[in-house]
Amino acid sequence: MPLATLVSLLCALPLIAPLVRGDDWWLPAALLMGAATAVSVLYRLLTGWIGLLVPVLQLVVVALFVVPLFAGHLAPLGVVPSGAAIEHVFTVFSQGLGVIDTNRPPVTATAGVMLIIALAFAVFLVAADFLAATARCPGMVGGLLLALAVVPLVVEESGIGAGALIACAFGFVQLLAVDMWVRGREWGVVVPTPPLGVLQHGLTATLAAAAAVVLALALPAAVPGLRTDSFHTLAQGTYVGRQNDVITTTHPLVSMRRDLLSTSDRTVLTYRTDAEEPGYLRRYVLDEFDGVNWTMSPVDASGDTRVQDELPLPTGWPSAPREDTVVTRVSLDSDVEGMDFLPLPYWARSVDVSGDWYVHPDSLMVFTTERPPTGLSFTVETTDREVTAEDLARAPGSPRSLPGDFRSVPAGVGPEVQEVTDELTGHIDSPYLKALALQEFFTSGDFTYSLRPTEVPGDADPLVHFLTVDRTGYCQQFAGAMAVMARQAGIPARVAVGYTAGERTGDGRWTVSSGDAHAWPELYFEGAGWVRFEPTPGGVGGQGSATEPEYTDGSGGEPELPDPEPTPDSPEEEPTSEQEEPEPTPEASPSASAGEDEEIAAAPAGNDRESPDLSWLPAAAAVAGLLLLPFLPAAVRASVRRFRLGRPEAAWRELRDTCVDLGLGWDLAESPRGTAARLSALRDGDRVPLAEEVRAALYRLALAEERDRYAPAASWGEETGADLRVIVHGLPAVLPRGVRLRATLLPRSLWDRPRRPAADPTPQNA
Repeated sequence: MPLATLVSLLCALPLIAPLVRGDDWWLPAALLMGAATAVSVLYRLLTGWIGLLVPVLQLVVVALFVVPLFAGHLAPLGVVPSGAAIEHVFTVFSQGLGVIDTNRPPVTATAGVMLIIALAFAVFLVAADFLAATARCPGMVGGLLLALAVVPLVVEESGIGAGALIACAFGFVQLLAVDMWVRGREWGVVVPTPPLGVLQHGLTATLAAAAAVVLALALPAAVPGLRTDSFHTLAQGTYVGRQNDVITTTHPLVSMRRDLLSTSDRTVLTYRTDAEEPGYLRRYVLDEFDGVNWTMSPVDASGDTRVQDELPLPTGWPSAPREDTVVTRVSLDSDVEGMDFLPLPYWARSVDVSGDWYVHPDSLMVFTTERPPTGLSFTVETTDREVTAEDLARAPGSPRSLPGDFRSVPAGVGPEVQEVTDELTGHIDSPYLKALALQEFFTSGDFTYSLRPTEVPGDADPLVHFLTVDRTGYCQQFAGAMAVMARQAGIPARVAVGYTAGERTGDGRWTVSSGDAHAWPELYFEGAGWVRFEPTPGGVGGQGSATEPEYTDGSGGEPELPDPEPTPDSPEEEPTSEQEEPEPTPEASPSASAGEDEEIAAAPAGNDRESPDLSWLPAAAAVAGLLLLPFLPAAVRASVRRFRLGRPEAAWRELRDTCVDLGLGWDLAESPRGTAARLSALRDGDRVPLAEEVRAALYRLALAEERDRYAPAASWGEETGADLRVIVHGLPAVLPRGVRLRATLLPRSLWDRPRRPAADPTPQNA
């Protein structure tokens, strides 16, 4: 059963294939499951006890195998767990979580992703082995396989391929078939089924399968709510959960990426406004950068943050502005799922919306903890306050009124990024001029806008590759990169996600479509607060509706930009393939380059980008297979024997197979007493008979078999199992050593089944 369980889980591996990019992502999972299965087989062969300790031993062995696979270069002798090796494993695991959280499937098979998949399948194998081999409930393994099948349904819109589904079903069916075969061998001689009965059973199974397929196809058509992508829609929706007044939501960049790649540029919302040139509509603010991705800090949904009359003042404003207000009336399209974070112009003074809504004071995001309705309409009042270039140029360099530090950059960001930042801004003192230099760097024409950038090479850092090599991306890359560089230049920065202003229609309304989804950096200036910049190219060949703010035209003072071309006096050293490559570092933004398969962000660099060295696996597997192959029949036979020794009702069947293995013959027409008498008469080469206790055990077992065959009720007892152990260990003693060795390594009972002798057709003379 452990081997059949392993086969069922191996057949389930293709379910995950659409979610991972790579060829060898499954090898660690197969290796860990094989190690756990070996523990189960050896434990049951060597002890014969109930396998309650097997799961614990399996988990220990899995943990030990993880170290040589993913941290062998840090472990003594490559296998001994050490503090550094264990710490590295945890680091790789956390990096893998980051890759999965910030990417749309299929994700790159980095070391972290492979580790997570391997551990998940190892845990499933341990649970399945317990259910199938220990609890003897193999049917319950189907629940585990169903849980694995739900994963691609949740995270991948295309669902499960037919090949993967067939492979998984085959694995489950063979597990049930092996269980039936094992149970059948426990009960004695198998009664053959006539050909007509086989045909009848096959026809019944075919009709049942056809009925199941018809129901599976007809039920979703009859119930519209059961769509093929219902699991995926549920998981990828924007429903907000609430726990201890802290709100969590899906990644905003994932939703934005999905909108930009949508084949139908559907309308998201329409609005009317008093503003001549309305600004962007902001939904999310990503203010935390961990070296891998930009994320939104937790927002609080308590009574103090409930939206009432006026919203809090923006950070950096000393008092309420006296300027006139602008009224904007927004209507969300009825075909768009309800938005839990409202798209609002910045800075909003008040929001008139039905339902319970809350505001995050630091970012002025407005959100709800309830499932928002579709087709929602609301009214926003914003302050008609325009920031000028002079205001930003006069801003001091130190942000005195800004709570928190928005200038920190993790040490793992590649040094090449700091070099580019210093080249652009190192000679500039004004924060405003530094910001202009950074924006000009991206919009000067050296960068190309594309929703499907080329894939980043496996040994390259995504942000460094974007800034210095490929220079191709979309708003997520541009916004994340400029925010990182602004922080390196000493300017507080964060990333906002929402929509551009959209397109003005003939009736005075503005229409915002899914193609207007956008991300942009916000930089903080003392006295002006958070200010939008636009590094993403706009117009034809760029983000069509993206516009640069008027205060970035440089009227507050023209920044000195470094000469992009090297001068003859100071030639710039061109990188060559022979130069030492910088050590890969964690990706500096979730907006790093994405491939044609809609990957949101490239995998973190560093150790996680390097897949574990599995080059030794094929050779090791081949050697292990060659060494273990001769012992496979012995292992199977010993497993069957161990299983029968604990079940007295299978004692006579085990005696029969033992005789077949030892070449003693077995006649189905012979009575139990006749068999006991024949075996008791055996002598060894020195004419020494069987031990007295073995002969006595043979007669007791024969009598027990006769009672089981002819008595109204079976009378097996614990003493039968003890007699069987005496016979199994004592009967081979009278045979030559070569016969015993052959019976152990090549047990004939696995393929040679005793048959009844054919009747003699020759008539007998009276």
